[in-house]
Amino acid sequence: MIVTGLKAGSFGAKFLKKLYQGKRAMGKASKSAASFAAKKNYAKTSQFITGASKKTHKGFMNVKKAAYKYPKSAAAVSGALAWDIVDRND
Repeated sequence: MIVTGLKAGSFGAKFLKKLYQGKRAMGKASKSAASFAAKKNYAKTSQFITGASKKTHKGFMNVKKAAYKYPKSAAAVSGALAWDIVDRND
């Protein structure tokens, strides 16, 4: 029998791994989209995509720092979000 705490910890590790993979994929996609727009002479669109990508990265890093600084609050918020996603009455 696997202890519930260990299952939750491994699930959390898998969840973080998937989040980082998604973040990396979004970074690569935005970089390729910005270069494609630049090659097609859409300089402002390319700048917008690059700026949005940088702001998203900074926001992600700020959330990460806050989660490390306030782990109990982060756990409460993520638990509430997970429950809201799971408990749909639609």
